[in-house]
Amino acid sequence: MSDNRLEFDEVILRICSYTNIDNRNHREYIPGVRLLPREMHTLEKIICHPGINTTKLAQITGIPKGTISKMTRDFEVRGLIDCFKDESNRKEVYYRGTETGLEVFEAHIEFHRVIGREFYSYFDALSDSSKEAVLDVLHRYADYMEDLCSQHVQSLDSL
Repeated sequence: MSDNRLEFDEVILRICSYTNIDNRNHREYIPGVRLLPREMHTLEKIICHPGINTTKLAQITGIPKGTISKMTRDFEVRGLIDCFKDESNRKEVYYRGTETGLEVFEAHIEFHRVIGREFYSYFDALSDSSKEAVLDVLHRYADYMEDLCSQHVQSLDSL
C-alpha cells in the first residue's frame, strides 16, 4: 500500500473516531433545546428541504428510515417541525421546520461559523478545482461506505 493511501486511511479513521465521540454529545443551540449532532443535521435537512419525506431524509443522511421516523416524531413533539400529508398522497408524511426549528437551525449555523472558522477559511481559500477535487473524493468515499454498509445489511438479512 502506498504511503498516501495509508495516510488517507489513517486520516479517515481519525475523522470517524472523533465524529463518533462528537456524536454522543448534546449541544444546546437555544435555551431548552439540546440535540445530538445527527439530530441537528437531520433538522437542518428538513429546514433546507421543506416538504421532504422520510425516505429522502434517510437517503440524504444515511440514517435508517425507522430512526428517522422516531426522530421526526420527537421533533414534532418538541415543536421543531410540522408533519403534514399532501392531498395527492395521503399516505406519505412530509416535514417542514417551524419557527422554533428555524431558530435552532440559525443557532447551529452560528455555531459552525464560530467553531469552524479556521477550517472553513482554509477550505474557502482553495482554488475552485481543488475544492471540486476534495468534494469529489468525499462524495466517492461516502458512496463507497454506503455501498459497503448496504452489503453488510444484505448479508445479515440472508442469515
